[in-house]
Amino acid sequence: MLPFSRKARWSLDSLTPPWGEMVSIYDHIRAAPDRQSLPDEPLLRKKYKFGWVGGALDGVFGRHTARGESTKKVFESVEALRRLLQEANKETLTNLYDLIVRDSILSFIDEVLEELNKSKLSVDSGRLLETGRYFATRAAHREAVKFGLALIGRAGTPSELGILKTLGRNDEFTLYAAVAIARIADNAEQALWELAKNVHGWGRIQIVERLKETQNSEIRSWMLREGFRNEVMDEYLACICARAGRLHEALQQQVVDEALLEGAADMLRALLPGRGPAEGIDDYTQGADSCESYINLVWARRGLGLKHFLTVAEMRRFLSAPEGWDKRDKLGWTESRRRTLLALCDDVFAREEWRAQVAEELASVDEQAFYVADTAAKELSIDTWDVHFKRIRAAPVKSSSWYRLMQQTDEVRIDRVLEFAETILPLEKVATGPGEEMGLGPGFELHGTLDWILQDLRRFPLRGWKFIQAGLRSPVIRNRNMAIQALATWPREAWSAEVTLAVQELHNREPRDDVKRRLDDLVEGKSIG
Repeated sequence: MLPFSRKARWSLDSLTPPWGEMVSIYDHIRAAPDRQSLPDEPLLRKKYKFGWVGGALDGVFGRHTARGESTKKVFESVEALRRLLQEANKETLTNLYDLIVRDSILSFIDEVLEELNKSKLSVDSGRLLETGRYFATRAAHREAVKFGLALIGRAGTPSELGILKTLGRNDEFTLYAAVAIARIADNAEQALWELAKNVHGWGRIQIVERLKETQNSEIRSWMLREGFRNEVMDEYLACICARAGRLHEALQQQVVDEALLEGAADMLRALLPGRGPAEGIDDYTQGADSCESYINLVWARRGLGLKHFLTVAEMRRFLSAPEGWDKRDKLGWTESRRRTLLALCDDVFAREEWRAQVAEELASVDEQAFYVADTAAKELSIDTWDVHFKRIRAAPVKSSSWYRLMQQTDEVRIDRVLEFAETILPLEKVATGPGEEMGLGPGFELHGTLDWILQDLRRFPLRGWKFIQAGLRSPVIRNRNMAIQALATWPREAWSAEVTLAVQELHNREPRDDVKRRLDDLVEGKSIG
């Protein structure tokens, strides 16, 4: 008789992992929860030519492009998962893993989960959950970790919340963790809020958008004071938080604390311009009420910080706009109300105390305080050229002051700037030959500095050839385009043999067709697109 044999338990534990010796992303995050960099970053940089901050790739493409992947990709993913769930071996695991890590899963993961839900074939929930946990806690590539989180959301229980919270603290995974938390947590809103307080980039945006219907007074209070703040753009969350937190009511309370007033200042400053990818003041039904309450509070107080000055300046600009008020009348922006608010803004704007604060904060070593002071100086038409030149001399390549210095440079100052820049900027490190580089992130500080100079050289024809020449020979696409734009302001007859040769050399070596077309237009004297 044949000896009795029992079919081996389905398990992934003994299989050789497809990622080899690479470190687990879960372990990487658990070791340093506040560290946003991930071990597979070099692979992502190689693929996209530059790095993405945590959650940015999914945040940008999920927000500004239509979702939906080819039926083939969804079918392949579902079939690969089914084969793994039927039989766990090296081949089925590797096939699924390789398929998942190939591209961002954002565009097709929802359809994959829908297929699993409506499938007539039975799906073993226990195996599905084990696969999710395996990918989420052991995988070394971010898309596989996201796939694991999605499966946990489909088949998990509250006992997996620890995994979700750990991975969710990294902005790259917050979206997927949040979706899973919303499905399996006993008190999803509270769990999401706790996670939102620990993320500050795209992760916070993804979570706060999911809290917009909250009735929790603590969460509403947090939204008005802190929840809208993020490291991407406050504009993404300003309207959501003002609306959900009932800003118009909060500002009418008998006591308005400093944190609330500062939050209102920052939210309104984000809403008032009405530009960009997010909702603006015209999307906020109580915008007029909130602005009125805010300016009345600021008008009645003294000793406020410069951020309030900037908000008043933005409100003043909005109220002074000549058009659009007919459509806003139904939102409470009556003509009499607008005139009253504009008069209050003018009164606050004209206070002399702002100039003294600007002078003091321009000497600050705190970058954020300096930025606010410099922005206020621009509103007050205070020349800060000397201040920026001093900062640049202290840190020529890494200084953020080049933009404002060049903005305020005129015919009298341009030669001084260019002479100084020639002596301290190693342009030969830029002129390494045309390439496909985007020029973002560490290692491209010098190329970024060259950008600021080239951008304003368009105002000074026949100046700065050495910088234009370096830009034409740069591996960074943006440098070359800006150099072409600057050279386009030069009269064609003023080109020297050296200029003509440099343009021809770039044309011969340029790897991008769009840049070549601009070079053709440059030579032919056409407008540069």
